[in-house]
Amino acid sequence: TTRHCHLHLIIVIILACCTRWLYGLPDGRATCRSVPGLTKDQVELCYKASDVTAAALEGLDMAIRECQIQFQWHRWNCSSLSTKSRNPHASNLLKKGYRESAFAFAISAAGVAHSVARACSQGRLMSCGCDPSINRKTLNKNLRQSLDKEKKQFLQYLETNQILTPEEEKKLERSKIASRWKWGGCSHNMDFGVEYSKLFLDCREKAGDIQSKINLHNNHAGRMAVSNNMEFRCKCHGMSGSCQLKTCWKSAPDFHIVGKVLKHQFRKAILVDQSNLGNGEPVVVLKRARNKKSNAGSAGNNGDANLDAVDVSGALLAAGNPTDLDVERGTRQTSADKNAARMARKLETSLFYYQRSPNFCERDLSADIQGTLGRKCNRNATTSDGCASLCCGRGHSQVKERRAERCRCKFQWCCSVECDECHVEEWISVCN
Repeated sequence: TTRHCHLHLIIVIILACCTRWLYGLPDGRATCRSVPGLTKDQVELCYKASDVTAAALEGLDMAIRECQIQFQWHRWNCSSLSTKSRNPHASNLLKKGYRESAFAFAISAAGVAHSVARACSQGRLMSCGCDPSINRKTLNKNLRQSLDKEKKQFLQYLETNQILTPEEEKKLERSKIASRWKWGGCSHNMDFGVEYSKLFLDCREKAGDIQSKINLHNNHAGRMAVSNNMEFRCKCHGMSGSCQLKTCWKSAPDFHIVGKVLKHQFRKAILVDQSNLGNGEPVVVLKRARNKKSNAGSAGNNGDANLDAVDVSGALLAAGNPTDLDVERGTRQTSADKNAARMARKLETSLFYYQRSPNFCERDLSADIQGTLGRKCNRNATTSDGCASLCCGRGHSQVKERRAERCRCKFQWCCSVECDECHVEEWISVCN
């Protein structure tokens, strides 16, 4: 259960502190003090488990980089998250309720969970190791079913076709060999990563108002984007790559996949009615219907047309305990119950926001908005990276850019590649 996972995490953190003291390892206080913007609880957690916190900070860096990739051609390009403290939560943007703020909360929580889980499997942390909680029987059954599917298809094919091509014979042999595999490797400890992400980030939200609940929900949605997309990875063993035996393990997805998932949720984010903020009443949100004609110039289309009311109070209350969204098993479910459960599952991974976003055209330091002045654009494009959209109607200028790049690369025996540095000049378009 969640409570047991939380208790286990506290125990291993205490053990990590004792191990660090016994072996005379540094307590990490200097590292913890070097990151401005941490709350008192975060600093205390950092002192107790500085190695895990270091992995969490790596996850925040990874989240910022992925955010910049996903939004590089939008008016808001995540530059407001690149603070000097390496802590995106120090940005004034996260004090707002914008759709972009929701994405920032979600991808930050996802980055911490992903990075800590990966560090566990790499043996970098004293508090955790490989995932010990995998149900091997269930995984073995599911994986065998998928591996035997191709073999079954070939047997059906043989009933009507007695002659196989050489390629089909090889494929049939591979499907027979594929049934011989074992569970091994070092699965990423996602349970530990998720729990530490909760401890490290959710402790910032103590107000108990709707704004804090929305932030907690977006944190949870970010972690779900990682845990819901875990992958099975296998490695072949055998003479000359014959794959006579496969070793398989469970791995966190490439973080670029997580970024794409959250970008998709960003486009479908749900607007919470501000009239209900802080009064304790059921939360009514306004969910914009899909509009085929989206505004390519803005990071998100914040149009007011086609709004439907949806109650998400249960989703917010269950942000810290996702099992509250589930319908009790063993009970007879009516169609209304099934629809409610389906809506709850959908809302669990959705992003919530409560303020309409500005256009991000002009600089606004109060919200860490840099504006689009001087941004590179494509003068011939009509999409979000086009000058007409990115420059917000202010026009653009042509400037000559001089950059250095590697050229005339040669392989040197043995074993390196040496390149010259060449300077290239080209005309580019930038926003006025």
